[in-house]
Amino acid sequence: MESYSADLARFHALDAAARRTPTVPQAAARRPAGSAGTEQPGSGNAAAGGEDQRLREVTQEFEALFIKQMLDSMRATRDTDADMLHGGMAEEFFEDMLYDEYAKLMAKTGDFGLAEVIYQQLATP
Repeated sequence: MESYSADLARFHALDAAARRTPTVPQAAARRPAGSAGTEQPGSGNAAAGGEDQRLREVTQEFEALFIKQMLDSMRATRDTDADMLHGGMAEEFFEDMLYDEYAKLMAKTGDFGLAEVIYQQLATP
C-alpha cells in the first residue's frame, strides 16, 4: 500500500507540473489577433513542441504507473512459500524496483497504447 501511495503522489506531482505548463491552445489564445500562423521559425513553435513532448512524457509516466499497479497485483498472487530462495525484505525491495523498471520499459515500448489514448484525449488539434 505504501508503494501505491508513493506512486500516486508522484503522479499528482507530474500532473500538477503538466497543468502549470500552458498547453498549445492556451498559448494560442494569448497571441495578438491576426498573428495566427505567422510565426517565425524558432519563435513559438519550439515552445509548443516542448509542451507536446512534455505531455507525451507525462502520459507515458502515467501508463507506467498503471502497468506497475497491474504487475504488483499479479505479483501478489504468486505463492512465495514455494520459492526456493527466501530473500526476505531485501528481495521484496529488489523485486519492487525491478517491477518498477519493467513497468517503465513496457510503457516506453507503447505496446499497451494507454499513453497514446490519453495523449489523444488531452492534446487539442
